[in-house]
Amino acid sequence: MSLATDALIKKATSVANLQALIPQIWASLMELNLRRRAVLEQSLLVNTDLLVPGAGDKVYIPALPDIVAADALTEGTDQTPYAISNAASVSLTPAEFGKLVEVTRKALDRIKYDGMVALIDRLAYAMSIRIETNIAALYNQTANAGLPNSQSPFGGATLTTIPQLYPGGHTSANIVAGDVMSADMLSRAVAKLQQYDNVPFPDGNYWLFLSPDAFQSLIMDANIRQDLRYAAPERLLNGDQGVVYGVRLILSNYLPGATGNTAIGEGAGSAVNVVKNIMVAPRWAAIAYKRRPEVIVDPTLYDLGRRRRFGVLADFDIQLLHPERAVILTVAKVF
Repeated sequence: MSLATDALIKKATSVANLQALIPQIWASLMELNLRRRAVLEQSLLVNTDLLVPGAGDKVYIPALPDIVAADALTEGTDQTPYAISNAASVSLTPAEFGKLVEVTRKALDRIKYDGMVALIDRLAYAMSIRIETNIAALYNQTANAGLPNSQSPFGGATLTTIPQLYPGGHTSANIVAGDVMSADMLSRAVAKLQQYDNVPFPDGNYWLFLSPDAFQSLIMDANIRQDLRYAAPERLLNGDQGVVYGVRLILSNYLPGATGNTAIGEGAGSAVNVVKNIMVAPRWAAIAYKRRPEVIVDPTLYDLGRRRRFGVLADFDIQLLHPERAVILTVAKVF
């Protein structure tokens, strides 16, 4: 049986009674933002002609058409001049994008951390999201039909939109939940880019931007695993995305239909959510800058300096140049 004194001691020394004496501290560093994954822009042609002062607000990227195969010549017979088709161009007109935040001087003076650095970091991330999302939206954009080189001798009809591949010979009308990313999809996309006579990037590979769940389906495909087991087994063990079939695999969360983005329903009754993964060759699209992304501290002293404004601004336009230099791999969304 407990004594009254014991009960009194227990009550006096409980956490609840001594809570006011227990210190609570804030961490010495603010949580870092490690989510910047701007990968799509690396595949674009970057035009900076408009950065020159007085350059105007629109830039045209011209192109000459292909010339057919050289003729066999006969000695003593003059050649007939070849009539070159009309040249054409794609225009890019940069528009303004930005984000603004406002913080009081009192808050900046009193917070323990470097508030300006944290705000600038988040503003940069906001602009990164905008640029990557706009690039991914090219998957269904229409290109200038008159731009030369959109038809090669090997590729068939002239293209104005990026060709789309579906698993199992399906289409947007009958894709099913089991139509996920696979070795077959990957090899067919490579064949399609090769059919249009595309050269790879300087690293010797085409680039495939795919969602995390599409990558998971691909790496679990029995054919991919069998190939990697003999060619590069370390990739199965260390999680290296690496290169498969001459294609560099690059994960992105900004692809249309990927988790966190607007759902895209296809198939019967639009019941199957899909993801639009993009395989590209060089110069498939372009971005033109009038002003590169920059973080700006507004020098204006609002309310006698009691409020400060910070923002990020950029002027750019993104356009599809060559639809034959990209392929959309549409697969069912897994998770």
